[in-house]
Amino acid sequence: MGEHGLETAISLSHLSTDETAVYKAVLHQWNSDGHTLNVANRTFPLVDAVSSDSSCDCLRNLDVENLASASHSSHYLTRDVFPEKNIRLVDADKQRTTIQTNDPHNGMAAGKSVEKAVDDAFVSGLFSISEIAFDRDRQEPLVAYGFVCGSHCGSGGTWLLKKVNGVWKRADRACGGWVS
Repeated sequence: MGEHGLETAISLSHLSTDETAVYKAVLHQWNSDGHTLNVANRTFPLVDAVSSDSSCDCLRNLDVENLASASHSSHYLTRDVFPEKNIRLVDADKQRTTIQTNDPHNGMAAGKSVEKAVDDAFVSGLFSISEIAFDRDRQEPLVAYGFVCGSHCGSGGTWLLKKVNGVWKRADRACGGWVS
């Protein structure tokens, strides 16, 4: 069972060139400063971004072809997708233990300044990315992400991307997000 109580299947298919490029684009746009980042070695299902009652502007007039499979599957990510030295592919379950240990609340309780506690939490945080749902023309992929660094430390959202001059860029449609 997946995180949302839905049956989740691990896809054994290889990621397409476009899927790999979208994952790289999201990561590079989110981590534009190039800091070392722990990235979950498995995608999560694209469920929250596509709930049936969503009034999300980014879904308006979007004819998504693989929405069902993206909402019930995941892939393992490999060094082929993120070969950069500043990217550490990690097991999400194991990293959550480290996140709990380095939660800013715990750091401040141990006498660290707020800034030092948050900085330490960010270093051990976990970036996760969802499966991708492409439109029928494969020009607009929808993907969600999350970064968690403690019980009240993190952010995430859903992005619609668009290919501009052969490069995947974040589209100008509002897709929502969260900050903790």
